[in-house]
Amino acid sequence: MRNLLFIVCAIGFALPTYGQEKGPVLMTVNNVPVYKAEFEQIYWKNKKETVATKEDLDEYMELFSKFKLKVTEAEDLGMDTIASFIKELDGYKVQLEKPYLVDKKVNDKLITEAYDRINTEIRASHILIKLDGSATPEDTLKAYNRINNIRDKILRGDLTFSEAAKRMSEDESAKQNNGDLGYFTAFRMVYSFESAAFNTPVGEISQPFRSRFGYHIVNTIDSRAGRGAVKVSHLMLSIKKDMSDLDKENLKKKIYEIYEKLGEGESFVKLAKEFSEDRQSKLKMGEEAWLKPGEAFPKFDSVAFSLKNNGDYSTPLQTKVGWHIIKRADYKPVGDLESMRHELKNKIQRDVRAQISKGKFIVKLKEEYAYIEVTKSKEEFYKVVDNSIFKGKWNAESASKLTGELFSFADRSYSQQDFVSYIASTQKPSKSKDVIKFIDNKYSKYVSNMLIAYERTQLSKKYPEFRDLLKEYRDGILLFGITDEKVWSKGVKDTTGLKEYYELHKNEYMWADRVDAKIFTSSDKKTINTAYKLVKKGKIGHDSIVNYLNKESQLNIKFENGRFVESEKEVIKDFSWAMGLNKPQLIDELEGKYSFVIIEEKLPSQVKELKEAKGLITAAYQDYLETTWLDELRKKYPVTINKEILYSITNHQ
Repeated sequence: MRNLLFIVCAIGFALPTYGQEKGPVLMTVNNVPVYKAEFEQIYWKNKKETVATKEDLDEYMELFSKFKLKVTEAEDLGMDTIASFIKELDGYKVQLEKPYLVDKKVNDKLITEAYDRINTEIRASHILIKLDGSATPEDTLKAYNRINNIRDKILRGDLTFSEAAKRMSEDESAKQNNGDLGYFTAFRMVYSFESAAFNTPVGEISQPFRSRFGYHIVNTIDSRAGRGAVKVSHLMLSIKKDMSDLDKENLKKKIYEIYEKLGEGESFVKLAKEFSEDRQSKLKMGEEAWLKPGEAFPKFDSVAFSLKNNGDYSTPLQTKVGWHIIKRADYKPVGDLESMRHELKNKIQRDVRAQISKGKFIVKLKEEYAYIEVTKSKEEFYKVVDNSIFKGKWNAESASKLTGELFSFADRSYSQQDFVSYIASTQKPSKSKDVIKFIDNKYSKYVSNMLIAYERTQLSKKYPEFRDLLKEYRDGILLFGITDEKVWSKGVKDTTGLKEYYELHKNEYMWADRVDAKIFTSSDKKTINTAYKLVKKGKIGHDSIVNYLNKESQLNIKFENGRFVESEKEVIKDFSWAMGLNKPQLIDELEGKYSFVIIEEKLPSQVKELKEAKGLITAAYQDYLETTWLDELRKKYPVTINKEILYSITNHQ
């Protein structure tokens, strides 16, 4: 990743200078102090040992000094002010900020909750009354009353939950499954639904609750321990649309015939490759990805997890898409909390749960920075914003007279006109119908954005570890940029300098004794002998011989033509460098490879041309450039090191 962080100057963020709180001065570079704490922090970060020796400290200080010299040069050249640097640093800063812009306690609680739920599987039924996110208060009330009336009827015993789901639920699948969703675990349903199901005791019906789909009630049917994940191989015959009864019967017959072949010992992989009609699994020889509870059809899920041992396979089973045979390839139980923490954290960040964490964090910031809202100023927007906003055509001029304070926190104040600008710049067509609800949502987002933006400016002051890490990234970008300019790219692009370096050092790049040779190799003794006889007759060319012998398979014989060094080509060594056509020999007993060689010319040791050793010479030239450049930097930026302070670093606390 090399495109980075935050536009530092744009938000008034000042990079740390490692001031007096950093303790004693370890060294100076061009009379600028570098503190012991900075060196220590980086030193121990890159060391596995817990005890420092003088030799190791001296060695690391040499590297650190070079690093500081290069960064100083980059700063002098203004590389920390160019747009590409600022953009790259900005990218990294955004990533580094993320752990600090959440309520850690809430996040930890959500991780623990998710882990507990992964260890449990819930079977539940539901009834849905659909409700659009832009519904009016009247429509919302109607939907709530409907779902509540259904719940009352079930509780009175007028009808069962499954009967109510089939007759009254607006979830289309309820007509087939009576609202039964089977078993599921965390992250398989929207969070509000998941929470209602897990928080409702088995055998009971939840209170009405709302999701983005509408109002639900849930009947929790069963609860069991989480089953982990199973990896399966899958063979499937598809049930096509408009398939006749006879075709369906023949399909069933075919899957059972395949099942019998498995029982006779035929390879599952072979049969999947030959017969499976699931394109994705067929390409993988039937192998599927890891399957977690609730990710497949309930029947498929149940059978897959019922297989007890790796290698066990199921009897044919039918789902709505076809007939299947499932073979268990592997299994892993639910891991412990610490091993799953990172995975769960990432899932939460991509889930609606992240909004819960953010909401709690905003409340915390409001308290910390003494947030004050002028309620009247917000409510004045209810009158100046009309339904044109839902078409993305609201005229901000209608709010030109709103000039009062809207809210304040810390040392900052935000006016009504600030909010006007925000509304105008973010308006777009929407399905919303309620102006008051719209303004309240916009206002909430605007306040959150401003609080977060301010908090970002405070991170380096509040969290020294964030400040230090950001400085590492900053200096790392400068180091890469200046080294690339002065050494890496220059070593490649400076063709004149490269040629001059080559001329001065070309005797260091020599070919060993070589031969100009042609090599024939085959795993079949008969084929190699045939090739040898054809070469000896000399009636057809070498390429024609290869084409003739490789008619049936391109693997019959291999042909190489070029200049070879004995140490690089064992087959040359085996033939003792004899000139002319050498008889076939067994050159690899283990793999059963045969070969013969035609040595046409012996080439004595000689200097490599630049193009022949360009990679090695370029690397050496880059080393030379770096060495001479560092000599120049040491003269330009004097370095002093306090060895007493350096050697006071003895162990990692």
